[in-house]
Amino acid sequence: MTGSQFAVVAGCGAVVVAIGSVIFAKPVWGDRLDARAGKALFDRVWIAAPSSTDSSDGLGPLFNARSCASCHAGGGGARVKIDAAGNSRLIQKLSGAVVRLGSADGKTDPYYGLQLQTDAVPGLTPEARISFLPKLSVQLFGPPLADGIAGGVRVAPSLWGRADVDRIADAEIVKREDPEDADQDGISGRARRVDGEIGRYGWKAQHATLPAQIAHAFALDIGISSPVAPKPYGDCTALEHACLAAATGESALNDKREVSKVMIGLVQEYLATLEPSKAGAADGIEVFEKARCAKCHVPQMTANDGSSIALFSDLLLHDMGNGLDDKVGETGVASAEWRTAPLTGLNPLDGARRYLHDGSAANV
Repeated sequence: MTGSQFAVVAGCGAVVVAIGSVIFAKPVWGDRLDARAGKALFDRVWIAAPSSTDSSDGLGPLFNARSCASCHAGGGGARVKIDAAGNSRLIQKLSGAVVRLGSADGKTDPYYGLQLQTDAVPGLTPEARISFLPKLSVQLFGPPLADGIAGGVRVAPSLWGRADVDRIADAEIVKREDPEDADQDGISGRARRVDGEIGRYGWKAQHATLPAQIAHAFALDIGISSPVAPKPYGDCTALEHACLAAATGESALNDKREVSKVMIGLVQEYLATLEPSKAGAADGIEVFEKARCAKCHVPQMTANDGSSIALFSDLLLHDMGNGLDDKVGETGVASAEWRTAPLTGLNPLDGARRYLHDGSAANV
C-alpha cells in the first residue's frame, strides 16, 4: 500500500464512530457454564510457584501481567489510566501495552527474547522499566539490545467479537489476496500462512486459531505454560540463567503443564460470549464505504456455515509504509506489514482508549 492509499485508510477511523457494530454489548451467557469458568480463568490473578494452590501458580518467572484481565479489562483493549500524584498533577499510564523486540527480518534478541518483561517473581529482576506516555521510554536492567534489534509497542486489542474469527472460511480470506495489486485498485494484501494454515490472530496474523493465540498470550505475557505453548519459563532465554533456575507450576493435574488444554478451551468459550452490538446509524457504513475504508476493513465476512460475521477486516497483511514501520519484523512478515485490524469492539466513545498497534493515536 502506497503512502497515498495509507492516507485514505488512516482517515477511515474518523467515521468508525458512526458504525454501530463497534459498540460494546453485554456478554451473551445463556446457559454457558463453561464460559463462566473461562471468565474465572481470564480474571484469575496468578501467583509464583511453588504454592499450595496447584492450579493457580506458575506465574513468570518473568512476566508483563498477572492476569488476562489486567490487560483486557472487561474483554476490552489497552486503556489510559489517570492517577492522581499528590494534589498537584496527574500522571497518565497506558495499561495493556508491551514492547516487542525483533529485527527487520524477524530475529529476536539473544538475551531478552521476543518481548521485554517488566515484572518478575520474588528474587528475580525484571528485564526493563517502561513508560509509554507521553512517549516510549525504556530502561534496561540487563545488557543493551543486540545489533539490529529494535523495540516496538504493541497494545492489547479489544477481544469483543474476536472469537468469530475462527469461524471465517479460509476461502473467504484467500479470495481477497492481491499481493501484486493485479486489479490495480491501489491496494495490495496477502494472507499469512502459519504451519500450513491461514494466520488470523495477532497484529501480524501470527496465529491461525484462537486457542493458539490464547496459549501464546498465557506464555509470553504471564509466563504460564500449556500443551499448546509448552513454555514453563515464558520468554526467558538461555542467557537468563536465574530465570531458568526458578520454580515452575507445572502439574500432572493440568496435562503436566501450568494450564491444561481444557482450560484453554474454557477461556475460548468465555471470549465467544463477547458479542458486539449490531445496532447503530445506517448512514455510517455508507460514509465508510465511500471513503474506501471497506476495501480493507471488509464489513462482513462469510463463516464456514454460510452466516455473516461483522468484523470490518479482511485479515490480510498490508504494507502500511514508513509511517507505521517500527523496524520489528517477524519471520516472513516485513516490519511495515500489518494485518488489517478488526474494528468491532473498539468502543471509540470511551476516551480512555488508544488506537493503532502502538497506541500512537490518542483518538479516532
